Amino acid sequence: MLAFFRENPRAFLAAIVVHLGLLAVLFFSMDWTEVASTRGDKKAPIQAVVIDADKLNAEIKRQQEIKQQKQKLEQEKLKQLELEAEKVKKARQQEEQRLAELQQQREETKRKAELEARQRAQAKLKAQQEAKRKAEAEQKRKAEEKRQAEARRKQEEERIAAEKRKAEEQRLAEEKRKAEQEARRKAAAEAERKEAEAALQASLAAEQEALEGLRVSKEVNRYVAYIQDKVQRSWIRPPGSGSELTCLVGVKLIPSGEVIDATILRSSGNAAFDRSVEAAVFKASPLRVPQDPKVMARFRSFNFIFKPG
Repeated sequence: MLAFFRENPRAFLAAIVVHLGLLAVLFFSMDWTEVASTRGDKKAPIQAVVIDADKLNAEIKRQQEIKQQKQKLEQEKLKQLELEAEKVKKARQQEEQRLAELQQQREETKRKAELEARQRAQAKLKAQQEAKRKAEAEQKRKAEEKRQAEARRKQEEERIAAEKRKAEEQRLAEEKRKAEQEARRKAAAEAERKEAEAALQASLAAEQEALEGLRVSKEVNRYVAYIQDKVQRSWIRPPGSGSELTCLVGVKLIPSGEVIDATILRSSGNAAFDRSVEAAVFKASPLRVPQDPKVMARFRSFNFIFKPG
């Protein structure tokens, strides 16, 4: 009841007014005189009254009419009260409807406010998420730009380093090429020098060898003449051999000058003459040999022509 009074104060007051009106109508419509006379009759002594039937009927009729009028009035009042109650009820219903609509409006307003609050919260959350997404995207973009800048820096450093390495390699290659050219030039000059020196040495050696050969040849010829002379003195002419006979003799010596072999390499045509020459060679042994090893090497095995006289 209290909740209804708090929620619908106007309808509650209207209902109280209607009920009070009905009580008032009932109170004033009652015939309090008859009741009083009746009560008085109880107290008064009983008296014999002669009643005229017509008057009584008329009175009864009048009372009935009065009662009917009262009833009619009461009905009209009741109808009026009902109408008033209906109006009050209708007003109360309208008020209730208005209050319900107001409550519905309040609830709708509340729902709208809550919806708007949720929408604002969602919008705020969405904005925060979007801001976070943008911040993350910006951070990623900056990180990507930094990474790309770092990559470009490294690429530039690598390019510069590669150019430096290439320039250094080219410099080293040029230095190597120049060094190789210098080395080839020096080698060619050294080769030319050595070749010239070798040619000079060869020329000197050839000249020396020629001189030495000439010397050795002179020594050899001198010893050959000595050997021929000694063999000539040791030779005994065989009977029947003429002075025009000649032969080529091959002689082998040992370092002491001893003859170890004597061979006719080209015969004179006279066997006795050839044998006599071989015998003369062995008879002349030992022969005097040169002390010079080079000259002596020529006498280990040598040839000479034996020609008498």
